[in-house]
Amino acid sequence: MTCDYDVVIIGGGIIGSSLAAHLASEKNEKFKIAVINSTGLGMPASEAAAGLLTPFQLNELENPVRKDFCFKSFEYFPEFFETITSGSSAKHIDLGYRQAGSLYLIFSNSEFSQKENETRNLKTIEPRLSFLSKVEIPKYEPLITRDVIGAYHYPSEAYINNPKFLKAIYLYCIENKVEFLNTTVKKLNISSNIVENIVLDNGQVISAGKFVFCNGVWANNFLKEIFNTDKNIIKAIRGEIICVKALHAMPLRKIIFCSNGYMLPRPATNAFETDSVLIGSTSDEVDLDKIQPPLSNTVSGISSLINLFKTLVPDYKDYLVSGCWAGLRPQTKDNLPVIGKIPEIENLYCSLGHYRNGILTGPFSGKILKDLILENSTEYNIEPFQINRLFETQIRGIPKYASI
Repeated sequence: MTCDYDVVIIGGGIIGSSLAAHLASEKNEKFKIAVINSTGLGMPASEAAAGLLTPFQLNELENPVRKDFCFKSFEYFPEFFETITSGSSAKHIDLGYRQAGSLYLIFSNSEFSQKENETRNLKTIEPRLSFLSKVEIPKYEPLITRDVIGAYHYPSEAYINNPKFLKAIYLYCIENKVEFLNTTVKKLNISSNIVENIVLDNGQVISAGKFVFCNGVWANNFLKEIFNTDKNIIKAIRGEIICVKALHAMPLRKIIFCSNGYMLPRPATNAFETDSVLIGSTSDEVDLDKIQPPLSNTVSGISSLINLFKTLVPDYKDYLVSGCWAGLRPQTKDNLPVIGKIPEIENLYCSLGHYRNGILTGPFSGKILKDLILENSTEYNIEPFQINRLFETQIRGIPKYASI
C-alpha cells in the first residue's frame, strides 16, 4: 500500500520540529515528512518557555538519569544549532543564543549547605564552577540585590530566544521539504497492531509508514484509549512568566536563579526590539477539561513574579511590565520524558513529557528518535524512558484496536 507520508509527526513544538529537522537532514528527497500542529508554531509550550539552556538548575541533578540526559542534551545543542543556522535562510538572523553563564543566589546558611553538597561532585563536569562571595557578585551583576551570602557561578550555562529558534527550525524544515499541516488529529485507526491512518479535523484521512506523538499533554486522550486507562499519563503544569523592559541599558548579564525562581536577559536581536528581562516561573497543575482557558495568567502568579523581581532588583521602579504569558509544561510522574516506540503497536512512537527542559532536551531527543525511526543504531540508552514504566502493571497487550 502506498502511504501519503513516510513519517507523520503530531505536534509542532520544539520536540516535533526538532525530530522533523533531524529526519530532513538525511537529505532524502523521496522521504516524505509531515508535521501536524493544531495551534500556532510551538504554542502553547515551546513558544511560551523562557529559553533556558541550564542543565545544572531546576532540580535536574536530583535524578541521575535526568541529570545525564540534560548534560548530553547540553553537549549536543551547539551542534544542532549550527546545523539549523548554517543550513537555512536563518543563518543571518540573531536567535539570541548567548552562553552568558548563570548565578545561583544564596540567601541563608542552610541554602549554602544544601548547594555545597549538590555542587561537590560537579567540578569534573563543570571545572569552572565557583562560589562567589557577597563582595564578588557586583563585579558580575552590579544591579542585583546585595542581600545575599554569595552565589554559585556556572559559566557555561546559556539561553536562547526560543520563539526565534523555533522559527529557524521551521525554516530549515520547510527548505528541506517538510510539510506543516495546521489542523487537529481527531482519530487514529488501528488494526492488527498497526496505525493504518489518522483522520484530521476536516475529515481528511492520512496514511504513513510511521506516526509519532510529540504533542505534549494533548497526547493524553489518545494514550488513555490505547492503554485503556482513565488517568492522564502526561500532566499539564502551567507556568507563568512576566517580561519587563528596561528604560536604559540591559540590567542583566547572566541568568539569575534562586530558590523562588529565575530571571534572565532577553536581549534585543534587531533594531526594532528593546532589551528585556524575563522573570519566571510559577508552577501549578491544571485540568484541561475544567480550567478554560488554561493559558490565562493568574493574579497570584503575576503577583509572586513581581515580588521576586522586586527582591532581586532593588531599583525595580525603573522598569516597565511589557508582557506576561502562561504555557503548559508536559510532566510525567517521575519527571523523565517518554521516548521510544509504543509497545505492541509496530509503527507508533512518542517523544513526550520533557517538562521544564524541552528547549534544552528537544534537539537531542530528536536525534535519538530519528535513529529509532530510521532503524539506525543509537548509542544512548533510552530504556529508562519507556512508557511502560508509568504503569503499575506491565502492559502485555493493547486492549483496543478499533478506531481511536
